[in-house]
Amino acid sequence: MRKTSPAARIKGFFKTPRGTLTGLWAAFFLNMAGMAAFVPYVGLYYESINLQGWQIGQLSSIRSLVSFISSILLAFLSDVLRRHKLILRACILIMITALLLYPHAASFTTLLPIVMLYSITLSPTNSILTRTTLNALDNPRDYSIVRMGGSIGWGIITLVTGLLLDTPAFDLNIIFSLHIFFLVLLFVFSWFLPETDPSSSRSDGKASPKDIWNMLSLPAFLPWMGIIFLWGLTEASISSFLFLHIKHIGGSPALMGTALSVSLLGEIAALAAAKRIQNKLGSRRMMILAFVVRVFWFAAAAALQEPPLILINMFIGGTSFSLIHAGGVAYINQRAPGRISTTAQALRGSIQFGLGGSAGALISGALYQAYGSAALYRIMAGVSLIGLLLALLLRSVEHAREKTAP
Repeated sequence: MRKTSPAARIKGFFKTPRGTLTGLWAAFFLNMAGMAAFVPYVGLYYESINLQGWQIGQLSSIRSLVSFISSILLAFLSDVLRRHKLILRACILIMITALLLYPHAASFTTLLPIVMLYSITLSPTNSILTRTTLNALDNPRDYSIVRMGGSIGWGIITLVTGLLLDTPAFDLNIIFSLHIFFLVLLFVFSWFLPETDPSSSRSDGKASPKDIWNMLSLPAFLPWMGIIFLWGLTEASISSFLFLHIKHIGGSPALMGTALSVSLLGEIAALAAAKRIQNKLGSRRMMILAFVVRVFWFAAAAALQEPPLILINMFIGGTSFSLIHAGGVAYINQRAPGRISTTAQALRGSIQFGLGGSAGALISGALYQAYGSAALYRIMAGVSLIGLLLALLLRSVEHAREKTAP
């Protein structure tokens, strides 16, 4: 009897149903773990090289805006070519290149081209992994279970990074090395992901720009994208200035990492219940519930003065991300044609984190510079309340239309 090599057995395992889920879970873990070591802490790096608040906001805005454009274009290219894994690997290599250049830039001007290079390939990785997962699952509502790998990766590595930065042996440059380490692992691991190339793609026709236009023309589609945009706008104030807020109320880098790790517990709890919540409420009410949580989070964050209390608030806030993410992914999956599913998910993500994140980072940077982090979060509580009221109004109008429809 012919013996198989360890490599062949490993590859064979990842082709089984259980191995497929394990591989996708691990891919989300590696992708988000790398981002967790870098994105939350890069604001501290910018401040350490003496950038001002408005410059930090602008760099975050540029990252989001470039990601908004490139995410849609690269996702559409992967749908047209049906070479999703090839595009994924190219994105990983470009990000690694940018991260190697980051520590050599010490001013706003020299950072600009590096931030743009990094941003071009940041968002498509998430869109491609989401599309691959939804395509591989028998029940798309199981997506939240696989996506939980990303939340766990985010929570663990933010904590580990914070602890490392709290020791004299490491400086802020460690965030670049950690991100590169996880990207290299993801690059290697991409060979074990399910195939979505031409030989195995579903025969649902070739993607075209007309498919995108038809999707955008669906009733209430763009208004819901506007709701997601508002959530992303407020999220930018957290991703860019949360750690600076914790620092200013007396928190340490270890507390910063712990705060995001506690947020992970809220994310996991919400993701674990996402399938049941979606069955009961539907995707749109899940997004409305995310805004309810977000209003409370911002109001509490602005009021808290004792650093340890931020941990309680972070647990609650973690549920908001899972609700908006799982609800948004499900909403897009229900309405988008299969042949542009990657593009559709990229559109959702780029509106939320790209367009919303870009506008939010600029606004947050100006508000932080002028009034400080507590006032910034009070204002974002008001913006979240406006988003909640608009979402309730939109759902009410849709419900009335559905009742009168033949």
